Amino acid sequence: SPAPEVSAGGRMPAPTASTPPVMDPLQSLDSLPGQDYFPSASPGEAEAIALSLVRRLMELSNQESLDWQQNLDLATPREALLLCASVVELLKREDSLVEVPLPARVYGDIHGQLLDLLEFFNAFAWPDKRRGDIWSMSYVFLGDFVDRGAYSCDVVMLLFSLKILYPRKVFLVRGNHEDRLMNVNYGFHENCILKFQKDGDFIWERMNDVFEFLPIAALVDGAILCIHGGIGDCIDTLDDLRNIPKPIQVVGEITASTTHRDRIVLHALWSDPTENDQILGVHPSPRGKNTCRFGPDRVYEFNQRNGLKLIIRAHECVQHGYEHFAGGQLLTVFSATNYCNEHNNDGAMIILIRDEDTGEVKEHAQVIKSGSVDTSHGWNNRQFRAPSPLRRLEAAIPQRSEAAQKEAQRTIEFRGGSWTFGANSAQLYQQQLAANK
Repeated sequence: SPAPEVSAGGRMPAPTASTPPVMDPLQSLDSLPGQDYFPSASPGEAEAIALSLVRRLMELSNQESLDWQQNLDLATPREALLLCASVVELLKREDSLVEVPLPARVYGDIHGQLLDLLEFFNAFAWPDKRRGDIWSMSYVFLGDFVDRGAYSCDVVMLLFSLKILYPRKVFLVRGNHEDRLMNVNYGFHENCILKFQKDGDFIWERMNDVFEFLPIAALVDGAILCIHGGIGDCIDTLDDLRNIPKPIQVVGEITASTTHRDRIVLHALWSDPTENDQILGVHPSPRGKNTCRFGPDRVYEFNQRNGLKLIIRAHECVQHGYEHFAGGQLLTVFSATNYCNEHNNDGAMIILIRDEDTGEVKEHAQVIKSGSVDTSHGWNNRQFRAPSPLRRLEAAIPQRSEAAQKEAQRTIEFRGGSWTFGANSAQLYQQQLAANK
């Protein structure tokens, strides 16, 4: 049969009246029609499943033999659905803008790349009470848990398990791929079918139902906004992100009838910064008409209005796993290495801590280098669409002489290194703000 028509960004059109209804994610498992192998959970059963899954991955990831990577079997269909039923009860109690205490670790896109995630946990810390720092650290995962990678189901079950075990320490934020209109195409649906066979389609629907209860942003210590995409052209205050009723459904496209709240959700999941600090304002996005690119002046004004120090976002692959924008007021983080086996990029995670001397919140990047994990079979061989190109901030900045560059640049410290940006950025922001008054 011919391939279905796909909208901008690779999203499927909205379901038609003939589409089978989606199951209510709050429905008890023992009441599902015709599914007598979905009994209700006994007290503590979901927690036991979650702990067993985390412990098993912890053990497997330290084995010398890598045979387990080829045929990983973490949960039965019933266990996967019990994890869904338990985690959604936690998520529905959270606001669409969830509050997160310091200190915190912030992860960017994972895209089904379980091996990278395990490498991060083993290299730095597990969100675990036995082998990690979970009692003293919050964990924020900024969406795009699924698609493109070969372990999408396993990543989701691991993150759901961590949320069940540590509901006040682990925070899952929605990305644009936590949307059935996206992940039906980019690998998650296929991965569910491959892993759970005849139950795969039902489990895929169920997991997508849970995704609709994820918050769309997190606020760390009242000063750092963590969001998958960005602020777009319509997110002006933190209150715009609060109190969005759940389940949150993502509209297929912007039309004359699209509500302001639906636009906010789209831009939170899909928008990107402009190519560099010299491109101000709001511009069309190559991702399609449903979103946009926003300039450094917009970041500066948003942070100033809302009393923020920093925006941390994901959504774009960057060469070193992290990259600053807007004079250091926005930070992109991407946690999967060698994206789709096409980009030789590092992966990063951001740790946020309070400086004991100054009391200020500081960010540090912790990086796993490209090649430290064998991703040759971690990414799907076939991709619905080629991955977006690397974000290259420096590529769009005009070349100048070495002397002129030294004179025009200043440096900020970041993870023992440095990042340079145009010294006239702040002046440009102020001029733009003055012009808008």
